Amino acid sequence: MENIHFSHDINVGYQFIKDVPSNHNASHTEHVISFIDQGHMQIEQGQAINIKPGMLVLVPAGVPHSQFSGENVGVWWVSFCTSCLNLDESHSLMAPFAQVRLGALAVFELPTDQQAYLVSLMQALKKERQVGGSDSPQVMKCLLMLILNEVKQARNAMLAAPANGDTRVAKALEFIQKNSLKAISLKDVANHLHLSPAYLATTVKKNTGYAIGEWINRSRLTHACSRLLHTDEKIDRIANQVGWSDVTHFIRMYKKAYGQTPAAWRKHNKT
Repeated sequence: MENIHFSHDINVGYQFIKDVPSNHNASHTEHVISFIDQGHMQIEQGQAINIKPGMLVLVPAGVPHSQFSGENVGVWWVSFCTSCLNLDESHSLMAPFAQVRLGALAVFELPTDQQAYLVSLMQALKKERQVGGSDSPQVMKCLLMLILNEVKQARNAMLAAPANGDTRVAKALEFIQKNSLKAISLKDVANHLHLSPAYLATTVKKNTGYAIGEWINRSRLTHACSRLLHTDEKIDRIANQVGWSDVTHFIRMYKKAYGQTPAAWRKHNKT
């Protein structure tokens, strides 16, 4: 959602949006859970998906998404920084996010009997954030884990299959996610899957809309966002860490993806 400011640990809020603005290929450095309680809208994930009250939307950090044509939307949302919380997608409660990153649908329905409880957890999280006591960080993380458990239960109940239906694509994206900071290429991904580079390139492009090289760059840029946000390291050092020996090329790619240079993005998001 636009006009929502994400903090860098755990944040939560409720927003009513009369007209949902177009927001093509947006991405952010936090993982986000949204629960729609009124109105309707559509997002695009390979296809247009209608979202109605009672649905959850999961957006992993760094995964581009588009939202469009919505009105009178009421949404509870929780954002959290996995590196701040030492909570990555290998954790069992983070499985739904890992599935979305690999191609599963980002939208699914929350059973009616879970909806009031989920909202109560988000309300409690919001209240604890406002309290800001010495124990609040731990209490907030406990509440977040309960929210993640509700999301995982709903996801398991739905038994969602990968949207693209091709496990080779999922395995290719998983390999890229785990190895993008290394000097990998289309050939390396293809060799890992015992496929020809030409076949893999065509299959991934057809099923995801992006080429292998674009997926590698997107993964590296996500790592760059985290370093820009959580360290004070120089831009050229970060560029080198995430796979670019040419800092000028890194800056150009970053601006193309996020609309700002790395330095400007860091200043804006740390302010």
